[in-house]
Amino acid sequence: MRLGLFGGTFNPIHIGHLRVAEEVREALLLDKIIFVPSYLPPHKELSDNVEGSKRLEIVRLAVKSNPHFEVSSFEVDSLGSSYSIKTIEHIRETYGSIPYFILGQDAFNEISSWYQAERLFDVAHFVVMSRPDALKYPLADVLGESAERFQATPKGFINDSNNEIIFVEVTAYAVSSSQIRNLNKQGRSIKYLVLEEVHDYIRNERIYT
Repeated sequence: MRLGLFGGTFNPIHIGHLRVAEEVREALLLDKIIFVPSYLPPHKELSDNVEGSKRLEIVRLAVKSNPHFEVSSFEVDSLGSSYSIKTIEHIRETYGSIPYFILGQDAFNEISSWYQAERLFDVAHFVVMSRPDALKYPLADVLGESAERFQATPKGFINDSNNEIIFVEVTAYAVSSSQIRNLNKQGRSIKYLVLEEVHDYIRNERIYT
């Protein structure tokens, strides 16, 4: 099975997240994309301190209508800091498949600062969602000496473990989770920025008020 793995705080998940995931799925012919809400992101503060169980439910509501989308509670259930290497290893063991780890260009540019960064490219393929305005660096600037393990391919790079870095250009959406949180705090509409089920859950649970 060709699995995509899409992690994040999803605070909250919005139409931009869902659309780019669908574009990556189609571009790479993935059978399934698994969304993994983090419990505590190690690289940034969690705005508004929305508990993991609520963000997990928001993602469940957002993906339930797409048969190619699933949600994993692994990081929320694990508590503590959410490290990608642990999630990838869990998905590999659970599904018996090397996942395609999906992330944005900005996150990829900082990947050398991630926990056990040197091991990441031995356990997963990486799919970098690129935007026309994203700041791109040469691979050596991103990975340092580890870049020597990679050779160029038509889609990106491949290393000596036969794991790829693939660049997929996706639609740029002028919507962000912080924008949605701020609108909701101001009592303004967030309709059409999130799915209707998500909109109703956020309002009913009084999240981001």
